[in-house]
Parts: sequence; structure tokens; C-alpha cells
Amino acid sequence: MSRILISICALVFVLSLIGLPFFHEANAENVHLGWSEDEIELMRRLRLSVEAVADKNRSNELFFREDAVELGSRLFNDTGLSGSGQIACASCHRPESGFQDTESVTYRLNPQAAHRAPGLLGVAMQDWFFWDGRADSLWSQALAVIENPQELASDRLRAVRHVCARYENSFPALLKDCPEISTLPAAPWGASPLVDNENWQKFTAAQRENINKMFVTIGKSLAAFERGVMPPISRFDLYVDALVEGNSVAAKNLLNSKEVAGLKLFLDPMVGCVNCHNGPMFSNSGFYAVATDSPGRRENDRKQGVTLLLNSEFNCLKWGNAEDCPKVQYVQTDTAETAGAYKVPSLRNLRHAPAFMHDGRYQTVEAVIEHYRNPATLPLRHVDIRPAALLPHQRGQLLSFLKALNSDPSN
Repeated sequence: MSRILISICALVFVLSLIGLPFFHEANAENVHLGWSEDEIELMRRLRLSVEAVADKNRSNELFFREDAVELGSRLFNDTGLSGSGQIACASCHRPESGFQDTESVTYRLNPQAAHRAPGLLGVAMQDWFFWDGRADSLWSQALAVIENPQELASDRLRAVRHVCARYENSFPALLKDCPEISTLPAAPWGASPLVDNENWQKFTAAQRENINKMFVTIGKSLAAFERGVMPPISRFDLYVDALVEGNSVAAKNLLNSKEVAGLKLFLDPMVGCVNCHNGPMFSNSGFYAVATDSPGRRENDRKQGVTLLLNSEFNCLKWGNAEDCPKVQYVQTDTAETAGAYKVPSLRNLRHAPAFMHDGRYQTVEAVIEHYRNPATLPLRHVDIRPAALLPHQRGQLLSFLKALNSDPSN
């Protein structure tokens, strides 16, 4: 009996030696970290890389011109685009703070503002712009800000005259239509169908067309600069690289056990985070009702945004070929689905955000997580989420993972 047992043990030992290389190879591939191939593939789709920057505006040749990027950079910091001459795009979207409105300039301009200014990192990868998606392109978003009385509070004629006077000699190829602007009557100084329609109607149709054409050039130049505003690589991105390469040592040095546990929760469809916060910017650019609308202020949601989009004189349908504008042609107009819905924000570099949700109601990420654990619901109110059942230690794990999406190693 003992000889049989010894023989069996010897056989098992030999077989283990034969299979050892294969055993090590298999474990090297899944990095000893317990991730399935499907989970790693999902993480690869979340990873940010230069190649992942989706160019959604290939037909806009200005986006790929160095002079347009340079002009856009100057305009981004030019207070002359504002009606007061004191505010620039950079006043709210501060480059040193991840292009976030860390000083709450939006609310200082209008304490009753329904929305806070979103960040611009990775903005080129978005499908829609503003919290309600009322702009379908980055350049039309820029134009809306210039004429919004709660933001730059200027008008298109004033902006065009300023840009021509200041930049025509430096960017003659881009601003070749400025001579047409110089022939306009000296007065009125400001005119726009949105801001001063009475003065706007004093111009001929040809003159209004020239003004709009130059105004669009301003927007596209700003967009050419803004599309290059991308977040740096985070520890999470490097962690995914290590997983794909089978480098378990590097992976373990990039995310600690608490952060990995938070990542597992994030990827769990039952928790729900990844259902909306997916893609390289951790946003699917969709609109969802998450119980953050306020009574009497639903006019600022996606329902209203769609109406503003379709009526905009600068949407894709009015400045392009209809076949190139499917997202506008087939935009969701079901008010039951869009009421109280807002755009999904990115989760990258949350350390720069001064507040959270479309109206800045929460001051910490912890408060946001608590909201999703117990979203307030009202009778007959449409919501797209269900409560996330997270224990206290799990909320801490999820928070730790979100910090790993910051580009700054110090979090």
C-alpha cells in the first residue's frame, strides 16, 4: 500500500514539473491579480492614450492648422472677447487647475446660474457640449459662450471687429475676410440676433452672412486650441498597461489593494458606475436623470437643451451637409426620457473640481457617492438609476480608486 502511495506521489511530482512552465506562463499572462480576460478588455477601453483621442471633426480642416491652434490659444486668453473687456475663457477654465472653474467665476457672474462651468480636459472626445447638450460641436459651444449674457456677455459683431483689429496682420490666411468687416458702418458697435436684433437687422443679408462667417472662424479657432487640451496619463492607465503586458510587479506598484478593490466595484455592473462612466474619459457623453434636477429649474435639462440645439443657427445641419449630421438628425426628443437629465461628466482629475453635479450642489466626491447610494426620488419623477448598495468600507474603496484617475501622482 505504501509503495502504491509513493508511486502516486512520484507521478504527481513529475507531472507538476512538466506542467510548471505552463503554469507560470499562464499566471504571468493574467498577472496573478485575479482579473478575467473580459475585465482586462473592459479596462483597455477605459485606458487613455494618444491613439484613443477620437477625432469627431475630421471635416473641419481648421482643427489641423497650426495657425488656427495659435490663434485659438490667444483668443482663449483674450479678455477683449467679453463685453466688459475683463473676462476671458481662461478666467473660468483655468489651465493651471486642469481647465476647471476653481474660482467659481460662473456663479460670481450670476449667482442664480443653473449650471457650473464644466472642465475642458478631453473635451475633443465629447459628442455634446454644455450640461444640457445644446451645442453639437466644440466651435459652436465657444460661440454660445461669447454671446451668453451670463458668461462673456458680448455679441458677434463686437467679437469679430475686435479679432480683426487685433489679429488680422498676424493671421492673414485665417482672417482673410476681415477686409469685408472693415467696410461695415462704424455704428452700431454691437449687433446680434440674440443680443441686439434691432441693430442686427440694419445690416444687409450679405453683411450679416460675412459677420457670421467670421464669427464661425473665431469659434473654430478656439476649438482648434481646446481640442488639444487632454489630461495626462494617470496611474490607472499605467496599471492597465502593466496588466496587458503581464507585468505583475509593475501593476502591484501602481495600484494598492484598496484601489484595486475600488476598481472592481467600479466595473461591477450591479454597482452601476461603469454603465455611464465608460470610455477613455470615463463618460459615455450620454444624458441621464439621476435625481439632481430641482423643482422649477428643469428648463435647464436635456429636454430644453434639445430644443435649443435644433433651433440654433450654428448647429451641424445649418453649417454642414445633412448626411454628416446624424447625431442631430436623430437626436432623442422624447421629453419623458430627457426631462431632468444632464450630461455624464468625466471622472478624470476630480481633484481640480471645486464642486460636483451640474449645479455644483456637492463639495466632495464622498457626497456624490452618498447621493448615488440614496438618490432622492419624487412621485411621478423619471430617474435612470437605482441605489448603489455600497457598505461604508466599499465607499472608501471606490473613493480611493477615483483618486487613481488623477494625473498628479500625489492625488
